[in-house]
Amino acid sequence: MKTLRNLAINLKVGQEILVGQNDNKAKITKIEYHQKSGDVMINTTRGPRKALSFRLLEGQFAVPADKYR
Repeated sequence: MKTLRNLAINLKVGQEILVGQNDNKAKITKIEYHQKSGDVMINTTRGPRKALSFRLLEGQFAVPADKYR
């Protein structure tokens, strides 16, 4: 098994993706990045979706409590 070192996701407005339990087709209408939380949201014709199940960390904190200050 290889370890993944880099991940690139190419999405664009107007692209069709499969969503939901039954793999229904949906068209991407808007892509948003929320800098405060690190979430990437995709608005589709079938409602908003999270693009990733993890968040991007902008910087490391010396003390974990500093994240909330």
